[in-house]
Amino acid sequence: MGSKFTTIGALLNMNANTVRKIYRRWEETGDCASAPRSGAPKKLTDTDLRHIRRHIQHDREARRQPLNDIINDLQLQVSKFTLKRAIVDDLGMGRRIQRESPWLSASQKAKRLKFAKEHITWTEEDWTRVVFSDEMALQTMPNSGEKYVWRYPEEEYLEDCCGATVLPGFEKIKIWGAMRVGKLSELVIFPETEKDEPKISARMYTDLVMDKEFLDFWMTSSKECGYVMMIKDGAPYHQGCATVRRKQLEEMG
Repeated sequence: MGSKFTTIGALLNMNANTVRKIYRRWEETGDCASAPRSGAPKKLTDTDLRHIRRHIQHDREARRQPLNDIINDLQLQVSKFTLKRAIVDDLGMGRRIQRESPWLSASQKAKRLKFAKEHITWTEEDWTRVVFSDEMALQTMPNSGEKYVWRYPEEEYLEDCCGATVLPGFEKIKIWGAMRVGKLSELVIFPETEKDEPKISARMYTDLVMDKEFLDFWMTSSKECGYVMMIKDGAPYHQGCATVRRKQLEEMG
């Protein structure tokens, strides 16, 4: 029998003893596969993994914690490499660049949802007659470095996983613009004001926007589309400008 194992081993480029063991296993179990091995136990248990996931998903700060901070906060007896492998391989989370999104209050979210429900039946043609306009601050310098968060793919736009579109501490300029389907207005740049003065006042908005580019864009859009609806938010200077215009119309009428 030994010579046969030697011959088979030579044909398969295997040791004769290995061939013999495989044959004996087949005789006893009817299977040539190796018996399962227990291996070294995992350093992080299922309970540990649940604690890690809850910790990361708890708030904005935890989402952005380095591995060492997570280890210290949870008092884990593992290395950074082991923790990262557990978060990525066992929990399925990734270390990804945070998305940027404007912050919205609960009231703003409710108003946007209400607007969406009220106009859900509008057709594409209806929306071609709508002009949206708004102001925003642009940073004159880019933010330094990318910010990373721990998250699942479907958590990409959760508030905890997003960063502000404009961060404090940078010099900014204010601009106004409008758009409708297929057309953009010219941009209006507001002048710098003193620290104790509002960035945009009702008078400044009227003089620089309402009586100039806003009016021109509305007239052009009306000629091309007929009736158009100009949509703005409820900023104080918008309301102040509307009050002034309303009073002027009343005096003229």
